[in-house]
Amino acid sequence: MSSSERSEVKFDKHFNWWSLLGIAFSLSCSWVGISASMAVGIASGGPLLIIYGLIIAAFFSLMCGISLGDFAAILPNSSGGSFWVLKMLEQESVTLKTPEYEDPSDDDEEVFLENYCQTFNVEVSSKFQKVSSMVVGLLNYFGAIFTTASICSSLSMSCIGIHKLLHPDYELKHWHVFVGYECINAVLTLFNIYSTPLPYISQFGLYTSLLSFAMTFIICIVSRSDNTVDPWPKASNIFGSFDNQTGWNSSGMAFVVGLVNPIWAFVGIDSATHMIDEVGYSKSRFLVPKVIITTIIVGFVTSFIYCVGLFFCITDQTAVVESILPIVEIFYQATGNRNLSVFLQCMCITTGFVSGIASGTWQSRILQSFGKSYAPFYKEGSLGNKSLKKLAVLTPGFKSPLYAHFLSQICVTIIGCIFMGSSTAFNAIITACITLLLMSYAVPSFIFLFVIKKEKIHS
Repeated sequence: MSSSERSEVKFDKHFNWWSLLGIAFSLSCSWVGISASMAVGIASGGPLLIIYGLIIAAFFSLMCGISLGDFAAILPNSSGGSFWVLKMLEQESVTLKTPEYEDPSDDDEEVFLENYCQTFNVEVSSKFQKVSSMVVGLLNYFGAIFTTASICSSLSMSCIGIHKLLHPDYELKHWHVFVGYECINAVLTLFNIYSTPLPYISQFGLYTSLLSFAMTFIICIVSRSDNTVDPWPKASNIFGSFDNQTGWNSSGMAFVVGLVNPIWAFVGIDSATHMIDEVGYSKSRFLVPKVIITTIIVGFVTSFIYCVGLFFCITDQTAVVESILPIVEIFYQATGNRNLSVFLQCMCITTGFVSGIASGTWQSRILQSFGKSYAPFYKEGSLGNKSLKKLAVLTPGFKSPLYAHFLSQICVTIIGCIFMGSSTAFNAIITACITLLLMSYAVPSFIFLFVIKKEKIHS
């Protein structure tokens, strides 16, 4: 089969409300994210930082989510921010509004949007326009890569944390985290080879996440209630005591550093914007904004309740801070049973594993849409043109962008080799994914507010 024939293979539009919400919520999975990276927040300010940090993170994530949802409703394209920047920087007077139809499922609207919201319909008149959009796309892509790397690292630490709980004499080595990281990454690679099962995996991730949240929370609270020996911690110690164990003299600096923990709980809120080819352009205008906002709200509610409840289960905060995986220590202090604590952590690992699958889908779709959008900008037959076309190809039979997928997983593997499993590296990976993604969200909004002419805005 020739390259031109292969490029005609298109995604099946098999994502609906539940599967799209599933992939978005499975990826961010705020309550698991806050527990997996709790070591950063606990050391930087204790429970107070995480609780109030969640409120701060949720507020700014909601602001980002509203912006992303508006852009996705007006200019639906799987490239997300890079396409929005490209379209807004057009020199000619363009209308940032799509036509209204009486029937939102009308095929005419779908055909119009699928043609209008493509790069070949954008007049590229300056190098700044092209470079700016590509930079946003690359920021978004590498933010996704670092997100997958952070998930692999946290899953590796979660498995090691279980081993540490069962074998208290175990001494952590960096290469243990590295081996676990690479093994988990290799297994996650297998799940995005076929695109057909992804909607079902996404829904499974949604239900598993909510079930795991409920079970771990209820079991910990009920078990802690049976403990009549250790008194419940005072509310003032949880909501009003700032405990800085970072080594920073400034508590303000420690608070800012610790915000990495709650902000990471809302990472990847743009994932739904990159699934438009598998949702449909017409449906995505309504579904994507709702999914983004729902993901943030449900994520905040679950993570806030989870954190407050589990912090009241702590009987020895020093042991939690010194643990290689604080959440496992909290489970153990709440239940007093090692085997039950392992079971609870296994539920978190299962949820985190589906999050890794969702992240793999997200990063491959970003790269595939990037290749599809920017291949025409290079001379036909040039290295750039051929490379980007190859990344945009959907492999027949799999209906999945295998070149984009495998290249992304190789990048994740390389990140693991560079950092070799150190705790400092884990913090750096989380910081990188947060910074890159927030920059990719901020640029389109900045251009919309301060760069494009107001007469171009008609909605």
